[in-house]
Amino acid sequence: MNTQAWREVRAVMCLGALLAGCNDGGGDTRGPATTTLTTLTPSEPTADTGGLTDVPTTAGPAGDTQVSGDTPATASDTSATDATDATGSTAADTTQDTSATQDTLVTNTGDGVLDISPDDVVLEIINGTIVTQDFTVTLDGQDVTAGVTWSYDKPPLGAMGGATFQPSGTTAGIGTLKATLGPDQDSTTVAVKIVKTIDPDGIGPFDGGVGADPSMSIVYPYDNTVFPLKVAAPVVQWNGVQNGDQYKLHLQEQYYDYTIYFSTGVPARHLLNELEWIGFSDSGQGANGDPVKVELQRKSGGTVYAPVTQTWKIAQARLPGRVYYWELPGQCGGGANGRVLSIKPTEAEAVEFYQPGKCWGCHTVSRDGRRISAVYDTGVPFPTFTLDIAADPVTEGPITPNNGLGGTFSAFNHDGTKIVQSTDAVNAASSALRIFDSMTGQVLNQNVMGNGCGEPAWSPDGKFIAATCGYASNNWTFDDYTADLKIATVNPDGFTVGDVKTIVAQGNGDPGRPAYPNFSPSNEWIVYGRPTQGARTSGNGKLYMVGADGQNQKRLDIASGDDRSFNPTFAPLRAGGYYWVVFMSRRDYGNTLVGSNRQQLWMTAITDPPESMPDPSNPAFYVRGQEDCALSENAYFAPDPCQDDPDAACESGIDCCSGHCVQTGEVKACGEKGPCSEGGNACDSDADCCVEGTPCVDGYCQEIFPG
Repeated sequence: MNTQAWREVRAVMCLGALLAGCNDGGGDTRGPATTTLTTLTPSEPTADTGGLTDVPTTAGPAGDTQVSGDTPATASDTSATDATDATGSTAADTTQDTSATQDTLVTNTGDGVLDISPDDVVLEIINGTIVTQDFTVTLDGQDVTAGVTWSYDKPPLGAMGGATFQPSGTTAGIGTLKATLGPDQDSTTVAVKIVKTIDPDGIGPFDGGVGADPSMSIVYPYDNTVFPLKVAAPVVQWNGVQNGDQYKLHLQEQYYDYTIYFSTGVPARHLLNELEWIGFSDSGQGANGDPVKVELQRKSGGTVYAPVTQTWKIAQARLPGRVYYWELPGQCGGGANGRVLSIKPTEAEAVEFYQPGKCWGCHTVSRDGRRISAVYDTGVPFPTFTLDIAADPVTEGPITPNNGLGGTFSAFNHDGTKIVQSTDAVNAASSALRIFDSMTGQVLNQNVMGNGCGEPAWSPDGKFIAATCGYASNNWTFDDYTADLKIATVNPDGFTVGDVKTIVAQGNGDPGRPAYPNFSPSNEWIVYGRPTQGARTSGNGKLYMVGADGQNQKRLDIASGDDRSFNPTFAPLRAGGYYWVVFMSRRDYGNTLVGSNRQQLWMTAITDPPESMPDPSNPAFYVRGQEDCALSENAYFAPDPCQDDPDAACESGIDCCSGHCVQTGEVKACGEKGPCSEGGNACDSDADCCVEGTPCVDGYCQEIFPG
């Protein structure tokens, strides 16, 4: 019904209302509601399943069953910037629409006060017991509940069924519940807290503690590690204990409290349950605004010690895509051939996606994640070829080994139409960078930045090429100890350059030389390593970053303080307030790899923006799924090939070729942009994004969490 019709019917209704005295009173005297929950006693749960059964319990509209001592969380009314206002419907909202009955219930001109009751509800789910909450809505004191349209902006937490909110039971947090009637709206917050205790062997509870543990120390993860969402669950590892000891692991954040009791032998390790880890991670409210308090407590010989504590941080955004890396057999046995594998940080499983039957490597990946350029170890110079990794199965691309293009390391330009490659054979001083067409193999520029250059990188916007230049030996480029980090501006033709300048000199007061530069997704930063043995990973090495203008050089000591870290590469997008960098390190991995001196993939978060921090890196985490008997080299992080199917399932816009992943009911699928871009979807500027405070970052609208 349009606004004028509302007013005409309202005029008639108001006459009757005045005669009945319906507008008497009406002051809002409500306070925050608290809801009591019934605890479900677990039936011998295990760490894998929890052994829990959901038992719905309903609280009355005004919180009739009082209990929770928690102070309900509050949130400001975001209706002015909610995506519903901009688009007419919120893809992420779950809506119960009963507007067809509104005419028979009440008419609203927008002059009255719409009011949801109760306010600022906190529902606490203890050991799987699901508690629901009924709501009522009044207009000038008259119950209009049956006529309103409901929406809740955090579907993973729960949904409205009629006028009842039901938590999902898997994710905790706080969201905004909104009721709409005609031109008016009211909103309140609904928070869900999850408290879960798992004790399959009846070990707990542990009470108190005689004092500090005399010997136990957590060796992985590191204190203050920053994790992204949905990364494979960490294996907690600790030393200084003995067989037969019992443990209580307690993880706590604002809306999720998780405890598990267990026993394990030595070396002492505990892999967090994957589903529990995802639920806990998804419930965070920001890496710094809601850090995770970690407590590991030990009972040994009947003595309970005080817990050993750490802090973890979980950035509220996932890392899309996968890491492509070169693997050498190392201690795995077999032949000496190397191969390129891929691994998704979320899956903890390395995949051999292409098996040519011979050694291949020195690879790079296009910006859209659809093609690889690499070389075979079948002659000098190494023959170049491309792969279509969007095909299933993977097939050879248009550049084949018999095209006559030989070299080592390469990089795609921004749109994948060109490749820059180092031409070196065994004479670094004469090595040059050539640019060729990625579809035809036609050489467009035989020598881009002069002799003695290699290890190229092309910026995501296509405007700059970085490389290490100044090699002076007749060795392989990666065996040359002399090089500066240089950058050149790409001319409008796309294959010639100008303004070649040094941004990091070889000496620069630090050991080694710059090696393997890589651009940030924002084009503003370059991350690189400084190995002490050419560009190899066999010596010492630290990680650095520098502005593309040569300013603000920073040594990333927090991430690479082991002095055995190499070959850093940025993830394709910033996420959750951080840049993310994957690199190789020969450090120990907890008590799993000790003294092996074997390089493996690690990942660190770089605080965004990094300018004001002397070291913006954070403690790194191990990328699970690698063969820990092998050697991991030369990682490149790229998105998965986007989905062309408009109905393909997705998590965010980068998964879809359209750039837009649209929520429809309980599912998300690739679709087209509406009047504005939802969170996680493609954008050109902040103005494209539906919700204020969700700016356009690296081409996608991203929610900003409190620091």
